Amino acid sequence: MIQKKPILIFLTLFLSVAAFSQERVVFSSFSPESWEIYLSKDGGETFQSLTDHAALDYDAVISPDEKWVVFTSERNGLPQLYVMPLDGSGEPRPLVESESFQDQASFSPDGSKLAFVASHEGNAEIYLMDFTPDSIQQINQARNLTHHSGGDFRPSFSPDGDYLVFSSDRAHPIQSHPVFPFAMDRKGDIYKLHLKTEKLERLTQAAFWDGSPQWSGDGNYIFFYSGRNGNQPAIFRMNTDGSQIKQVSDSTHLAVSPVPISNSQFAYTTLDQPNDRVYNLVHDFMTGQNDTLYLGELDLFNLHRSKSGIWVAHGGKTAQEMEQNKGGFSGKLIGAGFPRVFQKDSMQLELIAVRRAFAAPPDPDGPFLMFDYIDQSDPAKFFMDGATIWIWPVLILILSGVWMVFRGVYLSIRNRKRIPAWRFLLASLGILVTFLLVVGLFLNFFLINMSTFDYLLPTGIVTAFILGFLAMLAYRKNSRFSAQKNAVSRIYFYLFSGLLLMCVLMGYLGLFAANLIQPRAEFYRVNYQTMETEKIYELEPNYGVHPAYSSVIDLKYFPDGSGLLVTTGPFRGDKGSKATVWQYDFDKKSQSKLTDSDWNNGFADYSLTKETMVFRSDRDRNMDIFVLEGGELKNLTSSPDRENFPVISPDGNKIVFVSDRNGKEVGEGIKTMDLYLINRQGDGWSSPEQLTFSKSQTGHPHFSPDGEWIIYTTEEYGINDEQPLFQSFIFSPQMYGEIVALRLSDRKKIKITHNKWEEGAPLWVKGLE
Repeated sequence: MIQKKPILIFLTLFLSVAAFSQERVVFSSFSPESWEIYLSKDGGETFQSLTDHAALDYDAVISPDEKWVVFTSERNGLPQLYVMPLDGSGEPRPLVESESFQDQASFSPDGSKLAFVASHEGNAEIYLMDFTPDSIQQINQARNLTHHSGGDFRPSFSPDGDYLVFSSDRAHPIQSHPVFPFAMDRKGDIYKLHLKTEKLERLTQAAFWDGSPQWSGDGNYIFFYSGRNGNQPAIFRMNTDGSQIKQVSDSTHLAVSPVPISNSQFAYTTLDQPNDRVYNLVHDFMTGQNDTLYLGELDLFNLHRSKSGIWVAHGGKTAQEMEQNKGGFSGKLIGAGFPRVFQKDSMQLELIAVRRAFAAPPDPDGPFLMFDYIDQSDPAKFFMDGATIWIWPVLILILSGVWMVFRGVYLSIRNRKRIPAWRFLLASLGILVTFLLVVGLFLNFFLINMSTFDYLLPTGIVTAFILGFLAMLAYRKNSRFSAQKNAVSRIYFYLFSGLLLMCVLMGYLGLFAANLIQPRAEFYRVNYQTMETEKIYELEPNYGVHPAYSSVIDLKYFPDGSGLLVTTGPFRGDKGSKATVWQYDFDKKSQSKLTDSDWNNGFADYSLTKETMVFRSDRDRNMDIFVLEGGELKNLTSSPDRENFPVISPDGNKIVFVSDRNGKEVGEGIKTMDLYLINRQGDGWSSPEQLTFSKSQTGHPHFSPDGEWIIYTTEEYGINDEQPLFQSFIFSPQMYGEIVALRLSDRKKIKITHNKWEEGAPLWVKGLE
């Protein structure tokens, strides 16, 4: 025992040093807060938790003999299949050993086979293997049934076990999202596969996603959801050859994940969108009525029912707003099961998934994440917090003008017997039209066509001059006596004075509209180990630009942790929009502007010494990559293509960015983007070299601390589940993204994440000491 102690001490010290030397990768994640497996033995009235783990558990199915439940769990760092006794007498155990994604299991009718989705060969394919709950199988023992570069999802056996139906996006080209043009949008159809002959038959062809097919108990029909009658999914039924497609759920609400109960009933999942509550209904063909299956304190998804009526589902309680995750997704700041360790090919990384729209950058020197927040929960408070002294003259002018007009109308009514009323009604109508014109012009430039906001000033001045001239001309023509002695003159005095005030208002808005409201982003630092939160500072207003361009769209620490690089502006950066790069010094507690606000400048990055800064800008009329070094500004790309997200290596000798110069057309004016590398060559820089070649989007690169690796987000591996199931319930505009590391020396790529959540904006920093 005495001889073993030094060995134990050495191993303890070694493991401690290894743990503290892990470099950290922080990235944004659109994953749920927490999901467990829930079981109901009373017909779905109540559900009890079957699992209890910090990581996500989901997509559970019950074996035909009702002895086992198979589900997907991320408890070992990857989504993989686990099995446990249905009675809860044993702990969950892995079913398949692999380094790939596994999910969406389905039992054959006799329980001997298990079909599931896996990414073992790159993209999502459907595999088939023997069900052996007492042993772990290698993924190579499973049979790939689909063999296609598209994504294949949600398999379901026919009652006789001869066929498998599933959904696939293989037949549709990837297009840009109709709302988020930088994101990808996919569509899917239902396919039927004969397991013995491997004959594949396409059953549906629609301009939306047809998904989650399920056989009826008698084998005569296939249920599925589809948005073919509109953008909102509903449940449909068809014959097994794809004929006689008929909608069978109510079109007034969303419906997905059908579960046949009997020949006359099926259940499905829906969403109470005003209240963001998930619940489950049962539909009866005979009566046409919907009955609530479950609407309790849990949000339950993807129900599965055994023959005897036992229900299993996954979900959790509705997430609540938390102080440590202001402005992000409700619930915990850190994703379920994180931080977790990733080890592969000499890399040992601590992965930290941050549940926010963008990754909160990590402090290079401590366990801190920085995030920005603008409180928009109370519109009145938001307005008052953003209002400046420039807005009060607007309110005074509006109130004064309205009072003048109403005073003139009132006097015209009092003098209706002496003066023809039509004159004053006509004058009042003209003033009303003028007021609507003023408001319309302002709202058009301020809220509708923000990219033309700069035209508000000349338009406001010209409009005010013209209207003012017409008002004075009309007043002089119709006022022959002193305003103090003649009733007509007094009426016209009030009416046209109100009009003049509105004209003054238009000119004032043109001059000072950019200074009326300027919301201030608040910056917070949170310790992701203790969850203690501290407010750091408020971003100073960017007077002179549209208030919408004050939103923070990028945030990075200086490489030495002494300050922040902040970009304010629009994310995509179309023509006419403005973005600005700022820096904030922690020691000096001061904010300074690094770029002007006349162009779309943004997504800046510093080298380790801060002697070189790289950023994107459209100052040369195209979205190019610029480098600022020694006071000299250089355009490194000078092309009509769209470039973005530049980053610079710690030594300042390499720059990586994304560009659509060789991209694939996926929408009107929208192309896919890939990574490109520029190297320093003497006093200049090399031409861009393409690093990735993807048919979908790639973005948000970042260097490793040693500059040898690039980490980035990509959709090149496709998606791992049906798109509507997650865009309907989990906000995910880009739909999907995996984090991938690329070694610059040999271009080797390693997938860091494997799941079905959108993940992006990874930042790679040194480990804590």
